[in-house]
Amino acid sequence: MKYFFDTNVISKIVLFLINKKEPSENDIEILREIKNILKDKDSQIYINRLVELEALRAIPKTHKKLFKETKNILNEFEKLVISKDIYYQAIEFSRFCKSKGVSLGKCEIIDYLHFLTAKNYNLILVSDDKDMKLLEAKYQEFKAL
Repeated sequence: MKYFFDTNVISKIVLFLINKKEPSENDIEILREIKNILKDKDSQIYINRLVELEALRAIPKTHKKLFKETKNILNEFEKLVISKDIYYQAIEFSRFCKSKGVSLGKCEIIDYLHFLTAKNYNLILVSDDKDMKLLEAKYQEFKAL
């Protein structure tokens, strides 16, 4: 199977699998899914450069070891190009969603870019973000136009 990992999934890998933090009840299901994907030798995991940027920029400068370990993990994933078409689709899909009353917050365009990157490359989007489920529902409507 081919997967696109959203930034929040990378953050959970860092927090719980590298740092060995104790997961909350809410995190157990997504962590189980992540572990199963990572264990499956046939899994192909992709990210885009925005995921890499978001994940690395959040690590404080004082956490050099964590930064290095996270960077090493990210280097294992193939990086997908966000093409001009994906950017234009993100604009149109965002406009469509706004016309339907959907607002995802301050960094919403990044969610649209991640979502459409996964769609354009025919990947299963792995995310722990409720907004992605909302986008999935609206995407079917959008594609029907």
